[in-house]
Amino acid sequence: MKTNLITIHSAIWRNIKRLLFGGSCASCGAIGPAICRPCLASIPLSSITEHDGIYGIYNYGHPLVSHAVWNLKYSHRGQEAKLLAEKGQETITDIISEQLQSATPEKVIFVPIPQYRKKTQSRGFNQSFLIARWFAKEVEMTEVRDILEKYKETLPQSHISSKEGRIKNIHNTMRVRGNINSKQIYVIVDDVTTTGATFLEAMRALKSVGAKHIICIALAHGYKRR
Repeated sequence: MKTNLITIHSAIWRNIKRLLFGGSCASCGAIGPAICRPCLASIPLSSITEHDGIYGIYNYGHPLVSHAVWNLKYSHRGQEAKLLAEKGQETITDIISEQLQSATPEKVIFVPIPQYRKKTQSRGFNQSFLIARWFAKEVEMTEVRDILEKYKETLPQSHISSKEGRIKNIHNTMRVRGNINSKQIYVIVDDVTTTGATFLEAMRALKSVGAKHIICIALAHGYKRR
């Protein structure tokens, strides 16, 4: 009984502090940003990729990363994901710099992975578009363009366990709206990549209309959770 009272009082005090002083860190509970500076600094950047040209900034297995993605997609709370995106901007710049050695674009175009229209209508937003804006914020010569369209409804990729099944589920479901400049660099953005199937479909759509310089960057990768 005493333990329950302590837990209740602690929860009440946390809520009072949020009302008086603002938010608190999702990890340590410190009053302030959704992820405080020490906790944000403790999240390692990832170096694991499965495909050439596909990058994941963080490991989805890290609890703060998975918490941030979940809150963004299902709780309409993007503070944690925004902080992660901002922290990863130096890595994103390094990735893009490698492409600049073989291309001379006017701008670097960030392209969010599209949702089928019903999903966007029900959720109210496309989380990949938000992440693309956060990624592009501090990177020079960039622009976010919503040029990919998902014109076929599919099962959620997370509902399919096999890589082959995910590739088949998403294949030939996207197309490009508007013109493509073959000299531009296109950075496709998503929240999480696991098998890379969604990115590969987006790359197929862009390449089919003439894009040559394409990078894929997800806020997190889930390769280890397969």
